[in-house]
Amino acid sequence: MSNAEPAVRTAQVAYKLGDITYVPHYRNHNIFVGPGYPIHTTRRFTASELVEAGAVSVPEFLWSRGAHGIVNEINP
Repeated sequence: MSNAEPAVRTAQVAYKLGDITYVPHYRNHNIFVGPGYPIHTTRRFTASELVEAGAVSVPEFLWSRGAHGIVNEINP
């Protein structure tokens, strides 16, 4: 048995579009990604893009996310 403390999760804004939930990227919370990122899809979204597409914000309990990480095709 491990003596390590469990990782703390906090309520964060995610977006639900249809049946898919988009969560903040772990290095940059201003970028949202869907299931399978980056292996099955490399598509990234902003909050406004998701809202314009009809997504609604939902709370999700997630591990902490970064605020400034560079996320691009070379560094997904």
